[in-house]
Amino acid sequence: MRECWDLKGCPASHYLRCRPYERNVSCWVIKDGCLCHAHESCEECVIYRKHMASDEIKGNW
Repeated sequence: MRECWDLKGCPASHYLRCRPYERNVSCWVIKDGCLCHAHESCEECVIYRKHMASDEIKGNW
């Protein structure tokens, strides 16, 4: 399973300051991250939807 910083292709200068990256979990696991303030729920986030779509294709859900 890919992490949020892998899916959106964050540059190291950005994700190295990111709380989810520091904790080695995706933002949707801890409900905190660089794009979380822009959405009321994970389901509204393009990165989360991309993650869910890739897992469904692989059968990892």
